[in-house]
Amino acid sequence: MYAFTGAQQSAWRQLFARLAELTSPGAGSFNLSFEHDPQLLLEPDLWFGHTCGYPLMTRLQQHVSPFCVPLFDVPGTDGRFYSSRIVVAADSAIESIVDSRGRVAAMNNPDSNSGMNVLRHAVAEVHTGGDFFARVKTTGGHLHSLQAVAEGAADIAAIDCVSYQLIEDWRPELCARVRIIADTVKTCGLPLVMPHAAIAATDTGRLTAMLNEALAGCSSEVADTLHLTGFAEVTLDDYRSILEAEQYAVERGYPQLG
Repeated sequence: MYAFTGAQQSAWRQLFARLAELTSPGAGSFNLSFEHDPQLLLEPDLWFGHTCGYPLMTRLQQHVSPFCVPLFDVPGTDGRFYSSRIVVAADSAIESIVDSRGRVAAMNNPDSNSGMNVLRHAVAEVHTGGDFFARVKTTGGHLHSLQAVAEGAADIAAIDCVSYQLIEDWRPELCARVRIIADTVKTCGLPLVMPHAAIAATDTGRLTAMLNEALAGCSSEVADTLHLTGFAEVTLDDYRSILEAEQYAVERGYPQLG
């Protein structure tokens, strides 16, 4: 879930408290976790969770299914679709992906669509053989990747456009130290997912409508803080383009970011 600050976490808590009032009046709020622990998606008592589309398509399909996607109004989004901002240091001589050949790239983790998969796709478009980057360092998060580029520990990174906006809201001085040179291919945004057993017993269209009702019932500060405009239904097929981006890189002889 996109939540870098206490204010952003508070906005999500308000939204889901409102959802709890709509779905289970008087039952209290949900147990909402912001931990980036993939094991949480496998918990037997999970109602629903938020995940990246790449692990959904590569290793989570047997456990969970997507049912809706949050919609954000930030540069790099288009309805259900989002891209990553490819960034370099503000004073870098790099003006394009080609210019970054032989440099150091940062990625949040190897299991990321926005930090790895779409960057791999962008490099594959200009790849001519062999390793492209001198080194790829794993930072553990988009914020850390931004910091690595800003501080000169890496030369280039792909940052999820929603993460970039939320970080810029919080730390504009950090984003002022980097420069966006391109946006990546767009894929469907990070889905809300449910365990198969739960999704079979749930009217997911109604639940998506209630999420929109919950957002409408919150103060405007919630939507403004998160840049959140609503929720839209999705299916697994909406995420096929993530695997298509991967396959494109494989066919171009660039199966691994490196």
